[in-house]
Amino acid sequence: MPRFIKSAAWPADWIHDQITEICFVGRSNVGKSSLINILANQQIAKTSKTPGRTQTVNFYDFNKYRLVDLPGYGFMKGSHELKNQVATIIETYLASRANLYGIFQICDANVITAADVDMSKYLQKHFKNHFVVLNKIDKRSVSVYQNKLLSTAKYLNVSPLKIIFISVKKHLNINKVHETINDILKRIQK
Repeated sequence: MPRFIKSAAWPADWIHDQITEICFVGRSNVGKSSLINILANQQIAKTSKTPGRTQTVNFYDFNKYRLVDLPGYGFMKGSHELKNQVATIIETYLASRANLYGIFQICDANVITAADVDMSKYLQKHFKNHFVVLNKIDKRSVSVYQNKLLSTAKYLNVSPLKIIFISVKKHLNINKVHETINDILKRIQK
């Protein structure tokens, strides 16, 4: 059964072992914590309507792998120093984790920002298993998003095959996130 393990800001306090990690990264308030709870089929991640609440690296045990939730990039209430600290935490995790095998960048399908584009370009350059999960597709017809798939992929500098449209609110296409994680795990075991 999935469970929360710990929160920690700095590498010395992170978990140090060889267990496969799958990471969620995204702007504040795009639904990362809610998606974790749906994948876990229970409430293991704290959710908040206030952007920028997650300011540490959160580790969750999902039995076959560990899910890691990074702090949100972009908008955050707080000092310039706090924003820089959060950016450093994200950069340090992404640059140093040897057991990181998959990254899911969670974005709001209705508001893709320059920060999302910058993060996508960075992840695409450095990680083979980088996927973009576009959440909140319940706001319009699904066909609207499908029709914009190619232009969105080009904008984010990612293959259309690596984009997953979901709605956490309506539980749409969550199975595609599960399937993609399972595919990554299968490739690692070969």
